[in-house]
Amino acid sequence: MRVRAGLLAAMAALAFGLRAEPSFYDGVAAYVNDKVITVDTVMRELHANFNLSRLPQDEVAARMREYFPVMRDLLIDRILILGAYEASGAQLPNTVVNRRVQEILADRFGGDEARLREALLSAGMTRDQWVKEVREDLILMAMRQLQVERKVTVSPKKVRAYYAAHAKDFAEEAGVHVRLIMIDPAGGAKAAEAALAELKAGKPFEEVAKAHSKESHAAQGGDWGFVDPKANFAPQVVEALEKLKDGERSDILEVGGWRAIVQRVATRRGRVPPLGEVWDKVEAAVRREQGQARYKAWVEGLRKQAYVRLVDITL
Repeated sequence: MRVRAGLLAAMAALAFGLRAEPSFYDGVAAYVNDKVITVDTVMRELHANFNLSRLPQDEVAARMREYFPVMRDLLIDRILILGAYEASGAQLPNTVVNRRVQEILADRFGGDEARLREALLSAGMTRDQWVKEVREDLILMAMRQLQVERKVTVSPKKVRAYYAAHAKDFAEEAGVHVRLIMIDPAGGAKAAEAALAELKAGKPFEEVAKAHSKESHAAQGGDWGFVDPKANFAPQVVEALEKLKDGERSDILEVGGWRAIVQRVATRRGRVPPLGEVWDKVEAAVRREQGQARYKAWVEGLRKQAYVRLVDITL
């Protein structure tokens, strides 16, 4: 699960219709130098980053106790890193912040200031507070880049050693790469015949799927990727796939009132690929592992130089 610190995360969640749970908790969770992290702040961040509403009610309390120290530590790290940036004397240009604000406005709100204001109102934030959070998030990314990413070096020797110890982690699962066109009953035989005619004329399967298919993968050209057919498709489709060779497609199939055309793109038997085939993935895994270790050491160093006191909280 990816955790994002800062009320920007809560605001972004609201923009997509996921409202943070209300939080009215009293007390202090931690002291960091001259700053105080309240229990209420931690709980608001917890609800913004972990969707507890989907859990059974009897599990919520246990998850809150599990996630609370995680969220509290992220907030402590945030304060320490921002403090280190301030102590460095660096200044983030306003043009950089404004550009990021406009990017978020365009990407998450379609450029609509009214939608942004509504989301901020729901989150209990002013626009100035939000822009401050945007600035801080940019600082955090810049500091991590400077103190962590730039200092991580991955040698070929480390890549080979990691692969030797974790080769099974890069194993390919067996499966069939499937593309599927599904014509709903409203379209009927006529629409299915039109789709089949386009395929016979040489039009790419994915283009025909985008134009005619009515199932959930239509926008991706009917591409299901590598799957276990028996676990994903009706028996008629499974039977057709079993008769096809890689690269072949079926004729029109009858599937419970729908018409289907299926393509067997490729077959994967399942294997551990040689290092050369997955070098980039292994290198990324090594870089990620070293980055996490360097980040931990960096933040621990910041903590040793700071006054940090945790307060025992009973949830």
